[in-house]
Amino acid sequence: MQALRLFAIVSVMLLASLNVSYSAIAEASTTEISNGFVTIIDTVGNIVFQTGLAVHPGDEFIDEDNRVYVVTAVQGTSATAECVREESISDLWPDTIPVQAPAQSASQLVSIYHTHTDESYIPTDGKSTVTGDGSILLVGEAFSKRLSELGYQTNHDKTLHDPHDANAYQRSRRTAMKLLQQQPAALFDIHRDSAPAKIYDFHVNGQDATKILLVVGRQNQNINTTMNYATTIKSAADAKYKGLIRGIFIANGGYNQDLNPHSILVEIGTQYNNREAADRSAALFADVIPSFLAPGTAAPAAQAPAAVPSPAISITPDIAANTNPGPRQDTLLVIGALVLGTGAFLFLSTGSLHEAKAKLLRFGKYEFGDIFRSRKKRK
Repeated sequence: MQALRLFAIVSVMLLASLNVSYSAIAEASTTEISNGFVTIIDTVGNIVFQTGLAVHPGDEFIDEDNRVYVVTAVQGTSATAECVREESISDLWPDTIPVQAPAQSASQLVSIYHTHTDESYIPTDGKSTVTGDGSILLVGEAFSKRLSELGYQTNHDKTLHDPHDANAYQRSRRTAMKLLQQQPAALFDIHRDSAPAKIYDFHVNGQDATKILLVVGRQNQNINTTMNYATTIKSAADAKYKGLIRGIFIANGGYNQDLNPHSILVEIGTQYNNREAADRSAALFADVIPSFLAPGTAAPAAQAPAAVPSPAISITPDIAANTNPGPRQDTLLVIGALVLGTGAFLFLSTGSLHEAKAKLLRFGKYEFGDIFRSRKKRK
C-alpha cells in the first residue's frame, strides 16, 4: 500500500508541475540533423535549399525570389521538392493585407536570446561549437547594439542552454517565457545554420556578409500570424537589401513560437562563414526592423524604405493539419499515460487483474476517505 501511495503522489506532482507544450515535446526529433546538412533538389535536379535543420515531407521553403517549394520526399540527407508556383507571394496567397505603417510607442522593446548558445563559426573560432561560450552570442550582441543605435530598447539574454541536444528548446522555453513577461514588440531566437559557405555568402558595399534564413515552425497554433510576420520581414529586407534574406523555411517543429506569434527563429550564416561577416549581417538585419516596427520617440531611426505589400498567409491544408493540437489533447495524452502506468504498476505488484482491481478499490476507499474525514474535522 505504501508503494501505491508513493506512486500516486508522484503522479499527481507530475501533472501539477507539467508545463511542456506539444510543440516543445516535438522538438526532440524534429529540429536539426546530428551531422552535416540536408540538400533539397527540385524535380529536374537543381539545388533548391541546403540546411542543417531537419527536413520532413510537407515542409515548405519560400526562396529568395518568392518561389514556394513543398518537400515531397526525404531520404537521409537528400530530399526532393516540387515548386508549387513561381509568382510572387501575394499571388500565391490571395488573402493579402498591405503592411501597415510601422507601429510606434514611447519605446519599443526587442528581446533576443539563443537556444543553441554553443554555436560558433569555424574560420573565426576554430570549431563549430564552443560549449558555454559560442560566438553566436557575439552575433546577437551585434544585432542588439545596432538596434540600440536605432532607438530601440533591447534585452539580449545570454542564458546558456547547453548541451546542444534534443532538449535545448525545452530549456530555452523558460528563457523565452521570462522575456515575454516584459511584453516585447518582437522576440528573436538567433542561430547559425549548417550548410556550405557559398549558400550563405553575401556581399554589400564591397564587404563580406552572410545571408539570413527565417524559420517558422508548423507545430504551433500561431502559424498564420507568424507566417504573415515572417513575410513582412522578408518584404522589408528585400526592399532594402535584396538577397539578404535567402528565404523562409516552414519546418516541422515548434521552436517555442506557440508562445508568441511575433517570435521568429533567425539563422545568420553557417559555421563555414566567418563571424565578422555574420556580425555585419546582424547589423543589416537590424536596419530592416524600422520598416515594420518603429523604434519609438526616444530616438530617430536610420532611414529605411517602407516595406512592399505583404500577405496575410493562408496556410495550406497540409500545414494546417500539422499545427499544435492544443493543450486539451496534451492533457488527455498525459492522463492516458498515467492511467496506463498505474494499471501496469498494479498488475505487476499483485500478479493478477483481480487483485489489482481489489487493491485499487481499497486504495480509493481509505485514501479518499481519509481526505474527506480530515476536511470534516477542519470544519
